[in-house]
Amino acid sequence: MNYVYQTLALNMRGYNQNLANGNNAATINSEFRLPVFSTLFNKPINNAFLRNFQITQFIDFGTAWEGTFSGIQRPSVTYGTPNDPNNPVRVTFKSPGLGPFAGGYGFGARSTLLGYLLKVDAGWPMSGFFNGKPLWYFSLGLDF
Repeated sequence: MNYVYQTLALNMRGYNQNLANGNNAATINSEFRLPVFSTLFNKPINNAFLRNFQITQFIDFGTAWEGTFSGIQRPSVTYGTPNDPNNPVRVTFKSPGLGPFAGGYGFGARSTLLGYLLKVDAGWPMSGFFNGKPLWYFSLGLDF
């Protein structure tokens, strides 16, 4: 289906935006955050950037589907048409992941600068162990 007026669902780090479409979406985002400087030093830290600096490790699973829950499947893209006599080849690529979910993983860092929360993440799709170049995500906002 073509969606004219789309909204953005939760992020799937490791993939370009719009990995899957549908009127239903589900995502699971899990992060482990380690506050580096406040863990290493047992004294007050006056610098907000250092005090709030965290390194993260994350795993994301997500999918989108059209219709009822029985229509859920791992996002895929198909090239070619089965009834075209000039091109009878049809190739389908499923997104890497687990079960009906596409998956991504990676590392990142978070902190504050001038009252804004900064995030940088490097994410890979679940197609191997750090296979290929990561996709980088930069965020500036008011919420971690």
